[in-house]
Amino acid sequence: MNKLVSEQALQKALAKLPDEMTPQRDLWAGIERAIEVKTPDKPAHVTPENKVFMPTVWAASLVIAVLVTWLSFSPQFSEQPLDLAQQNNSPLTLVTAMQENFKQTKQSMLISFGQPKISALPKEIQQELINLSSAQTTIEKALNEDPSNNDLLNLLRWTQREELDLLSQLYSPKWQSI
Repeated sequence: MNKLVSEQALQKALAKLPDEMTPQRDLWAGIERAIEVKTPDKPAHVTPENKVFMPTVWAASLVIAVLVTWLSFSPQFSEQPLDLAQQNNSPLTLVTAMQENFKQTKQSMLISFGQPKISALPKEIQQELINLSSAQTTIEKALNEDPSNNDLLNLLRWTQREELDLLSQLYSPKWQSI
């Protein structure tokens, strides 16, 4: 019964309220002045300078972030670069340079991502890493005997690339739980 009384009282009070309320004074003049006049302590959010400045700042930030990332993940080279032209373009120095570059790239990758738990990997991947390492050793021995064999050089480059690709796959989200 109390609920009905309060609902009836609410309905009567609502019926007494006017349908529309008007302010006691005209507010539009103050609104127009606030829009037109810029106060010095509150600059407008969008100015012609901001239209150019903000995208430029974002682009510069992105470029700096990309450069820092690239420089931090790129392999570090020694102070004295290997000059193949100075060493008579000997094929053995090319093999040595390839081996050194591979070792530096692999070391950089392992430092960047951490050592993988090889023993926790599936047997197929463990065997693949062993096969690639063995193939590289065999190819390097063959290149010592025939250093100008382009097919062996390409094969060495391919095996090195395959090993690096396999190691990079270990860091994919699929293997992160290992």
